[in-house]
Amino acid sequence: MQLKKINVGFIGAGNMAFGLISGIITANPQDIKIIIYDTDPSRIKFVKETLSVNSLDSIGEIVENCDIVFIAVKPYSVESVLEVAANTLNNFKKNKSLPLFISIAGGVKIGFMEEVFNRTLKTGISLKIFRIMPNINSLVGKGMSAMCHNVNVSKEDLDLAVYILETSSKVLSIEEKYFDAVTALSGSGPAYIFLIAEGLIEAGVKLGLPRDAAKILTVQTLLGSAELLSSSAFSKTSTKDLKDMVTSPGGTTAYGLAKLEEGRIKHVLDSAVNAAYLRAKGLV
Repeated sequence: MQLKKINVGFIGAGNMAFGLISGIITANPQDIKIIIYDTDPSRIKFVKETLSVNSLDSIGEIVENCDIVFIAVKPYSVESVLEVAANTLNNFKKNKSLPLFISIAGGVKIGFMEEVFNRTLKTGISLKIFRIMPNINSLVGKGMSAMCHNVNVSKEDLDLAVYILETSSKVLSIEEKYFDAVTALSGSGPAYIFLIAEGLIEAGVKLGLPRDAAKILTVQTLLGSAELLSSSAFSKTSTKDLKDMVTSPGGTTAYGLAKLEEGRIKHVLDSAVNAAYLRAKGLV
């Protein structure tokens, strides 16, 4: 996608914003300039020094100077941020383009954001609002971002948002009613995988492997398994069939799988995702 130079602003520079920014910068699109604002000066300093981005001194300045504005604050702070943003928009000149707003705040629905904006905005101002759920894998350009938007978004706006997000993530457009489930499975998912990796590494160490060797073996096994799952050559192969490809009757894998089934690993994972889902529903 060929674009004029665009300014992408982040209100909030926490871990998830850091992941998205890092992914964008790693992709090195020459048409994107990143600008951040955070209430914590030490966080601004860290992100600027680590990622070589620019900063501004207020929410209003981000809104005034950016074509896309990411709302990357805690859910309880979204309302106050939007109120400040709306007051800034009220002072825009008639011919000045309005930014796209993209929220990554967990649990905050588009309808709520529209309500906050509409009670502050002057009559006749219609904003284009996206809601996304990214994950921390954006740090290495392998993130997953689910996305939905309000009715004001055009095809051109959608293409622009996807272009920005695809620098760091695979993008899935999905109805907002699924977002709590997305949060529980994909947003929280990397932490589940890290815990499983930790367990495999510790198991290898207990068997006498040097820790660095156990980590290499574990990481490459996870990477290769993910590639196999996503490979077009195996797109029609079920996870059960892939599992069976590794499992010989009476072999080592069969014995290992039996222990996992004995521990009801599927039930444990289901319980973990469900617990995260219930928490996501109650975030705001």
